[in-house]
Amino acid sequence: MGKISRMVLGAAMTAALSVTLAAQQAPVGFHTITCVKANAGKGAALGAWVADVGPKWDKALVESGRARGTIVLRAEMPQGKDAACDYAFVTFYSGLPPAPMTPAETTELLKKSGIQMTLAELGQKESDLATLVYTNITQYQTLVGGAKEGDYLVFNSIDPADANACVAYEQKEWKPLAEEMVKAGGQEGWALNEQVFPRGDKDGPAVSTVDIYPSWDAFLHHGQSISDAWKKVNGDAKIDDAMGQFEKLCPIEHTQLYKVTEANMPQN
Repeated sequence: MGKISRMVLGAAMTAALSVTLAAQQAPVGFHTITCVKANAGKGAALGAWVADVGPKWDKALVESGRARGTIVLRAEMPQGKDAACDYAFVTFYSGLPPAPMTPAETTELLKKSGIQMTLAELGQKESDLATLVYTNITQYQTLVGGAKEGDYLVFNSIDPADANACVAYEQKEWKPLAEEMVKAGGQEGWALNEQVFPRGDKDGPAVSTVDIYPSWDAFLHHGQSISDAWKKVNGDAKIDDAMGQFEKLCPIEHTQLYKVTEANMPQN
């Protein structure tokens, strides 16, 4: 199946996998990321479809208790053939992700959402508009702040030689900076993530970070925000030494800029 099935597939995992995850990690911070590309000539139609049915589906998903929240991201840079995803759909869970919905459960949720389509019609519509690139299970190790509709989000794919060393250094050195930047208003949030499944040499970055900005202007001037936060947190210590260590332990392989077009998250 190469086509988009965001609603039909839901969280692409099994109960057996959930048992494995429970044995390995604390059941918090889990979310799935579903990446899709618009089919040729269908970019505008996909955007209209996402804006129309997305909020209805996501609201029903959260109200049903299957998810804690959702965020929809639209690619800003790069776009076109060089963009990994034209849209990324993120679904957050209160604990371990549940097993995929059955056709009957999906049909019931369609009815609750008010989307006037059968399961077959939904699948056909999605296949016509876009192609599923990947879906994965990710867990944030650290989360500061959060995202709201209209924010700009930078997703940094990191390819560390030692994932544990990278995560530890990010938590030690960058988390205090992120907290200061959020406090000062230069950022809305920051997250440090590890991809849980799939996790092989060809399955994407093991580690990623997310920087969330409240406006385009804040994104453009994030360098000044970092500099100001560094001085607040570290005084006269040289930032170049820390940046050099980041490049060594947590080399960024790729960055993608998104705009948050929908955020359906709990307020607490």
